[in-house]
Amino acid sequence: MKTKFLYKFMLMTCALLMAMAVILPASSVEAADQKWIKQVWSDYKAYNKKTVNAYKAYQKKIDKEFQQFKDSRNDALDALESKVHADQKLWIDKLEADLEQLEQMYRNDRAKANDLRKYRSYINPSNLTSPMWKYSKAATRSHLNSTLWKLDKALTDSYLNSYMWSYKQTINPASLNSAAWKMKNNVSDASLNSNMWKLRISSNAGSLNSPMWKYRVGKISKTEAKKRYNKSHKELTKAIAQYNANRKKEIANKAASTKNKVDQLFQETIQALEKQREETLRDISDLRKQITGEGLTWEPLLVTS
Repeated sequence: MKTKFLYKFMLMTCALLMAMAVILPASSVEAADQKWIKQVWSDYKAYNKKTVNAYKAYQKKIDKEFQQFKDSRNDALDALESKVHADQKLWIDKLEADLEQLEQMYRNDRAKANDLRKYRSYINPSNLTSPMWKYSKAATRSHLNSTLWKLDKALTDSYLNSYMWSYKQTINPASLNSAAWKMKNNVSDASLNSNMWKLRISSNAGSLNSPMWKYRVGKISKTEAKKRYNKSHKELTKAIAQYNANRKKEIANKAASTKNKVDQLFQETIQALEKQREETLRDISDLRKQITGEGLTWEPLLVTS
């Protein structure tokens, strides 16, 4: 009985020693595994931070460029409006003084009475459809579809489908499906199925069926895990960079096209205002010539050649 007990004890001791021989090497391998797993995750976090910070810096840059462009063009609009309004006031004051002289000069000439009344109407900016009213209307922002109204609306980023609104939407990360929105989601590891989200999953040993998870639970070897992870990392980082490059190109194209459209509209606005001023002064001058035999003289205001 004693011999049988000793035999069983020896068997149990041998089994325990064999188990320890297996467990101890595995324990040292597990420590090395954890170090690599942690390094992969650390590298991912560093890449994520660098990429997100680069995106934020770019977003800040394009926001600043948009604001500078918007401010510069609106300042130019203000300057144009101010110049035209000053010209209108100058001519209205000049023509009202001229009318007063003409009325004194021809106060006893009944044949001139109708033309003088017409002349008064022509130079009155409040008289609907008069030459001076047309000039005044063209340079009034609040007058629907006037020359300056069209330019003002094109430069208003809150006016639906205007040039400036369209530009702003493209760079607005809160505007659904805009280039900036797509870029923001592309670098976000919280955005489902984004490239960064896929990279996070691939790098995380706790993400089911990722190369790191399969390695951690013993489904694949470390060599195979490295092979799969490196392939995934290369493809996804390349995809992130290429996607962002495409969106940046889209934004640059929108900025350039908007600037061209706005600058062209400015030139058209200047031409239209100059044309209306010319027509207004010519109509008034022709009537004055009919009254006195002498018309008005003037120089171009906005177009020098």
